[in-house]
Amino acid sequence: MDKQVTPEQMREAVLQLFQDAGYQVPALLPYIDGLTQENDRLKQELKRLRLAAARGSSSLDSMNSRLKDALRE
Repeated sequence: MDKQVTPEQMREAVLQLFQDAGYQVPALLPYIDGLTQENDRLKQELKRLRLAAARGSSSLDSMNSRLKDALRE
């Protein structure tokens, strides 16, 4: 897997490109910041959903075992 680039490294690279090219795109840096925030939000949501799925499957297993016990009796 490729090495991840931090937002700070990306910002420095873009600023260097601006300097090398001799012009700037003012909307680009705020756009990168917005994407970084959205990425962080999605990572948190994914973590929350994975945790909820893990909890849900364990409670489902216990419910199934209770049903099996009831059917045995």
